[in-house]
Amino acid sequence: MASLFDLHVHTNQGSADSGLTPDEMVADARRLGLTGIMVTEHDGWPRHDFEAFEATVDDIVLIRALEVYTPLGHVITMGLDGHVAGYGDGVEVIRTLRREVDKVGGFLILAHPFRFLFDLPNYTQNMLFQDADNIPKTAEEASKHPVFEIVDEIEVVNGGNIEEENRFAQEVAAVMGYWGTGGSDAHSLDGFARGVTAFKGDVRNEADLLEALRAGDFAPVEGFHVGRATNYGRSTWLRPEMVSLGGHAEAAG
Repeated sequence: MASLFDLHVHTNQGSADSGLTPDEMVADARRLGLTGIMVTEHDGWPRHDFEAFEATVDDIVLIRALEVYTPLGHVITMGLDGHVAGYGDGVEVIRTLRREVDKVGGFLILAHPFRFLFDLPNYTQNMLFQDADNIPKTAEEASKHPVFEIVDEIEVVNGGNIEEENRFAQEVAAVMGYWGTGGSDAHSLDGFARGVTAFKGDVRNEADLLEALRAGDFAPVEGFHVGRATNYGRSTWLRPEMVSLGGHAEAAG
């Protein structure tokens, strides 16, 4: 089976800016035919409370994660219970996060790395390239930023991004040899599953998801939520019928 995960979702259980309830999230996942959801709260969903809710859901895989604020942008972090990197400046915060995640066998995905990069000519709010006079003109130039050597993956389909931001992320992922992940960044039902990630095989828990992410050959998908799924990665096994609304088809061998 091809497993379909929205790898970037916020609920009102750990993100003050989200109006999405866990029950609404799970119900819409069922309607759309998702396999699972990674809940990436800003402030963390307390583990005990998350596990209590997870125990009530037997048909959707729920993964607890954290979207960590850093001076170089937001990092989706698997394996941590809370923020550990502090509020220092620059790339050292990411390196600290890397060390802590390695201790628990976790995973780092750089979220929406090029959001606001193209708000020019007068300024940019992008966290990686804040100097509007030194914006990278090519993916090769952008890939030189040291953060891309520290994280495990790059989010290349983000439902809250404009198209240009996602496409540039996809180009940088190709330069770096990343597969690229997809997530909606949803804070409500509006746009939920706008971005998803398709994995070969049956991903049924956090250990399976970590194994699949580390193995590679997954596909970031855009437009799944409206039935117009497009693979924006480099995986060649994914066919459109594998990500049809309401269910999953067998994955290619």
